[in-house]
Amino acid sequence: MKVAYQGIEGSYSEVALFKHFGKNVKAVGHQTFEEVFEAVKKNKADCGILPFENTITGSLAMNYSVLLEEELYVIAEVFLKIRHNLLSHKGNKVENIKFVYSHPQALEQCKDYIKKQKIEPVPEYDTAGAAKLVKERNKMEEAAIASELCSKIYGLEILGEEIEKNKNNITKFFVFVKKEKIPKNLKKEKTSIAFKTKHFPGALVSCLQRLAKNNINLTKLESRPIPENPWEYIFYADFIGDVDGENVKLALSEMEATLSFIKILGSYPLSNKYS
Repeated sequence: MKVAYQGIEGSYSEVALFKHFGKNVKAVGHQTFEEVFEAVKKNKADCGILPFENTITGSLAMNYSVLLEEELYVIAEVFLKIRHNLLSHKGNKVENIKFVYSHPQALEQCKDYIKKQKIEPVPEYDTAGAAKLVKERNKMEEAAIASELCSKIYGLEILGEEIEKNKNNITKFFVFVKKEKIPKNLKKEKTSIAFKTKHFPGALVSCLQRLAKNNINLTKLESRPIPENPWEYIFYADFIGDVDGENVKLALSEMEATLSFIKILGSYPLSNKYS
């Protein structure tokens, strides 16, 4: 199986990929999120895995927008606890480090540690790229903040483990496929939808009441603006339930009276493993 992800070897997306699929797949890295979507759409990959939400920074609006527009379907969610590590050359010591490279978000999440060690942060395109850069430059005064996997791939040593301030930094990844490639035996326990309500008082409340009436537990509700229609919004929602279950089908059918649009983004196994 060929799985597309964004980044280079050692990126957190690759870590999530191996967590879900194991090592017996071919992981193919791409430079951008758009290229991952394209690889799946054009059958250059069997499926793709991308980040969609983080407990600190929130949702990745662009990825949700593409999922809304394209005929792609979510078949799994993967939760990855982000563990940032200070990586440098073997035999090096923290007191030798003057500059640390990483993605701006990683630098921000580790700013207390960086400040305490009196190291100058230097933004880079991504965490794995920063680790590769440090290895190639081969300067003892430089380090990177990246995954444990990066230390193994680029032959670097971990000088500081889990140096992030917030220990509950968790990213949710979606695994997605073209609709014709949805596994026939897919276990459906959680469903993601996107919808737009009609314009009348209480339209959104009416939708939520239909879910509650049919004993459906809503786990996410978020609005996003529609760029083509100023001051209009698409709602993204997750709930516990099989899209083919009788209570879910009834709820979605009842919701249609108050909606101008609805799309099932996916129905997939429930995951609560944050390791």
